[in-house]
Amino acid sequence: MIIDKLENFRYYQRCVPELWDAVRFAERAQKERLAVGRYPVGKGFAFVQEGQTRGFEEADFETHNKYLDVQILLEGSEMWEYADKSDLQVKTPYDPETDIEWLEGHGDRLHMKPGKFYLVYPTDGHKPCCHDNMPESYRKVVVKIKIDKLLHVVDAGRIGMKQKKMSW
Repeated sequence: MIIDKLENFRYYQRCVPELWDAVRFAERAQKERLAVGRYPVGKGFAFVQEGQTRGFEEADFETHNKYLDVQILLEGSEMWEYADKSDLQVKTPYDPETDIEWLEGHGDRLHMKPGKFYLVYPTDGHKPCCHDNMPESYRKVVVKIKIDKLLHVVDAGRIGMKQKKMSW
């Protein structure tokens, strides 16, 4: 998971070159006030979303295997919760048609404001569009970047690397 100010997105471009397309699309969505819906973006697609946040207890964690999520808040406010997938329990198994798995558990809560973005990988359980106390309005862009198009994808099993679990 990466979370940072939007102005710093260039620091991550070597790892995720398509991040440039995501940021340009978010700028376009804001400038042209694009309608809610799905749009082609680079080698993936994006959603312009608007709505009211929900309570954390009303939402489940989600993960995706085929796409990275780049979420950019344009207006309003939202909170979201993050947890490593290995620390969560499966609620609804992965569906390759929708590229989503629903999970339960607890994680760390973060407050998003316009001018920030976050990028989640397949191991990143995330629960977006939430609030602690009162619903808030939001307008955001979610860009889906196809994982097999990324330069940094490495199948550690195929090249003989052993994955070592760190013990801190």
